[in-house]
Amino acid sequence: MKINRAMNLIVPVETERGTAYIHSTPISKEVYREHFFILSKTFSVIFSEGLGIVAGPRVGYLMLEKLSMDKGIWDTTDGVKNTLVNEIIRLSNLVYPVEGKGWDTKPLDVALDGGIVDLDEVIGELVFFTCVSAINKPDQAKGLMSQVSGLWNSATTSLSLTEWIASLATLKPPVSSGETESTSSATSSTTAPESASLNSSSIPG
Repeated sequence: MKINRAMNLIVPVETERGTAYIHSTPISKEVYREHFFILSKTFSVIFSEGLGIVAGPRVGYLMLEKLSMDKGIWDTTDGVKNTLVNEIIRLSNLVYPVEGKGWDTKPLDVALDGGIVDLDEVIGELVFFTCVSAINKPDQAKGLMSQVSGLWNSATTSLSLTEWIASLATLKPPVSSGETESTSSATSSTTAPESASLNSSSIPG
């Protein structure tokens, strides 16, 4: 089994200061081996219950939680919540525009603790991506996530966090006409959003 380490997830997320992005990398093979059963079970139930790519990214975390709680392995010291879920969060970073300066990052756990990002708004997609990238062969995972991207406005990229940030255009100031430039264009595996607009120069926290 080979986890597709070249496929990272990009998820647009709304913050109080505007649109930012979460860049998330797959879990390691070692973490997969530790949690392969619950990940496989979560993936299987999502699709066997007809949730699929339409609802799967929304309920991925809730399904993982339910199945883990049913087995009594959710919130113990070495349970799924404190190991697998924390690892998924650790592998994720918030990328946000700073007006006139380009882009900056924060570890997702810092953004969550600071109230910048609402966990419920992003964790479902991150868990679903983890299931897809861990359970499927690389080509299958890419094909499935490309379908998800069309519905959820997410994207996959082979670029690392540093490389993806470098590929982004420098933040442009809002246009004087009053129209807002679109910040939801992260829809392909090779194209990064061109720009974004914020009401302030940085994200606090």
